[in-house]
Amino acid sequence: MAGSTANDRPFAALDRSGRTRRLRRLAEAALTDYDVPVARLTPLGHGHNTTFRVDGADGHRYVLRVQRPDGPSAAQVRSEMAWLATLCRETDLVVPRPVPTRARDLVTVVADPAVPEPRACVLCHWVEGRFVDERLSPPQLYALGEFTGRLHLHGARMNGLDRGRVDDLTEFGRSQVDGFSDAVLERAVAQAGGDARVRAAVERARAVRAELGCGADVFGLVHGDLRQHNYLFRRGRVRAIDFDDCGFGHFAYDLAVTIGELGHLPQRAELRAALLDGYRSVRPDAATTDRAVLAAFAELRQAQLRLR
Repeated sequence: MAGSTANDRPFAALDRSGRTRRLRRLAEAALTDYDVPVARLTPLGHGHNTTFRVDGADGHRYVLRVQRPDGPSAAQVRSEMAWLATLCRETDLVVPRPVPTRARDLVTVVADPAVPEPRACVLCHWVEGRFVDERLSPPQLYALGEFTGRLHLHGARMNGLDRGRVDDLTEFGRSQVDGFSDAVLERAVAQAGGDARVRAAVERARAVRAELGCGADVFGLVHGDLRQHNYLFRRGRVRAIDFDDCGFGHFAYDLAVTIGELGHLPQRAELRAALLDGYRSVRPDAATTDRAVLAAFAELRQAQLRLR
């Protein structure tokens, strides 16, 4: 009797490369739903989601994203794509432009016998640019601040989309009516081994959220993960990618994520100031850029990352 092969092994038992190979087959099946002549399919990464670069025989380049099974639902992914499509139609902000299927859907759900569950897949046009990270300059952060401000102006008008809250504390919190309830908080503190810092961070965030309220001047649809790996530059212009974590929340949360990811850079103070100056040039709103407000959301973000 022949020994078992990699194709016989359960998906969960495979290493990263093995899972990517299985998902590549699923990605190839997904691409048949699009009117795109595929010349080459190249894996880009396997993290929360799995992405592939698609080089088209038409000379265009695309990104295909295969969603994780425990992430946003197909309806929520469709809402993400709807926001991106609206941004491309109504603004000159450079974000991924979704490619509709032949059936004019922004999402396709594909199954493969080698993958244990169907996966939602989306295809977007490639966004050109380069990541900067350690070489970020104040003018670049000023431009990012302007970009973020304009993104929030648009997000303030995007009501009715099926997206959750970006500031819910845990996965359990997302399943509750109130993602900041006492029950959610107690489970989060227990998950953190009783760490009182989690409780303090949540209580500060509760107070700030209550003080800010949810008016369109401070609250709306936001990117949710605007860190260095998700914004790039080309010819002096900012481009943002990976809206998978987008959802409803306070605009200050988005800024706090960006600021928090600058902490390893020696010029972080200058970069922070430039980011906020650029943002205020579009949205001169003291509440969103208030230092205490940003600090509270930064602490909340750190608690969220710890509890994932």
